Amino acid sequence: MEKKFGDKFRIKSGRLKNWDYSSPGIYFVTICTLNHNNFLGEINNGVVILSEKGLIVEENLRKISAIYPFVLIDKYVVMPNHVHLLINITMHKQVETCHWRVSTEKLLSQKKIGQNNKAGEAIKYWKGNSLGSIINQFKMSCTKEIRKLVYFLPGRVDILMKLSEMKNDIGR
Repeated sequence: MEKKFGDKFRIKSGRLKNWDYSSPGIYFVTICTLNHNNFLGEINNGVVILSEKGLIVEENLRKISAIYPFVLIDKYVVMPNHVHLLINITMHKQVETCHWRVSTEKLLSQKKIGQNNKAGEAIKYWKGNSLGSIINQFKMSCTKEIRKLVYFLPGRVDILMKLSEMKNDIGR
């Protein structure tokens, strides 16, 4: 296997090999923002003030137990550039679904994580009801809602600048 970036940016995985992350237990999870940017808020006098994006993240954390009835979020904290949470996966029944990719019975036997499809895009297949699938769903729903936060249309600043330049030219 080819070593990426000469192993310069690789860190040892904190995951246990051969562990079934859909097994009941309490899992400590940290999720970081892209490039550790303070998208989720700021710290003011030792108190975290959540931004609109941070409030969306907090709201989606509260929804996890409704989506996954066998999951309890024991504790969480949203920081400006990351989130810590304790996820308690309780006993749950194996549920077979129509689509094998989200089945709790079929692990990853048919395709491997990261195997490329015909278009050359990486495909990930999570075991249903696993820690990975729960976190993946949480991150996708947060990202989807946060992307709806559009405050202005791109290119409008250029138009305003051109109009003000024209106004200055007209005034001369």
